[in-house]
Amino acid sequence: MHTNKIHFRIIISIFCCCFFLSSCGVSDYINSRKIAKAPIYKAPPKTSECDFNPRRIERVTNYINRIRNESRVCGDKFYSAAPAIEWNEKLNIAAQTHSNDMADNNFLTHDGSHGLILGERVANEDYDWKSVAENIAGGTDTPEQTIEFWLSSPGHCQNLMNAIHTQFGLACTRNNISDYRIYWTMVLASPRHK
Repeated sequence: MHTNKIHFRIIISIFCCCFFLSSCGVSDYINSRKIAKAPIYKAPPKTSECDFNPRRIERVTNYINRIRNESRVCGDKFYSAAPAIEWNEKLNIAAQTHSNDMADNNFLTHDGSHGLILGERVANEDYDWKSVAENIAGGTDTPEQTIEFWLSSPGHCQNLMNAIHTQFGLACTRNNISDYRIYWTMVLASPRHK
C-alpha cells in the first residue's frame, strides 16, 4: 500500500510537470547561449492575407507601442510602461516559419513539428539574442484581435510588456483545412549586441 502511494505521487508529479510545461504562456529565455543550428523548417510563401507589408508593419508596431506605453497588470504582476519596440525582419521570419509549420501540420504549441524550439528558430535566422519570448494563437482574424487576446492572458501579456524586449516579429498563416484556420506567432527579443 505504501508503494501505491509513492507511485500515485510520482504520477501526479509527472502530470503537473507536463501540464505546466505544455501550458501556453511565457516562453522567455534570458542570457542563454546561442543554440547550434538545427534542421530548418522551410516556410512556404506568405499568403496575401498574412503579408506584413510596410504599411501594415507600421500600423501594428504603433498599436503595440500604444499598449506598451501604458502601465498594466498582467495576471497578478504590475508592469510599468515599457519603451517602444521595433520591427525586426529576422524575428518576423522566425515567426512566419513557426506559423507556417503550425498551419501546415495542424498543431498549436511552441515546439515545432521538427522538434525546433523558439531559441533554435531565432538562432537559425542569425539573430544573436540575449532574451527571447514567443506568443502564439489560433483562430483570430486580425493582428489587433490577436494582440487583445494575448493581453487577456497573463503570460502573453507579460511577454508584450516586458521592457527587456526591444524588437519583435509577427506573422500569421492561413490553412482552411486546419483546426484554427489562422495561426499567429509573435517573437519578441533583444539582441545580444545592438
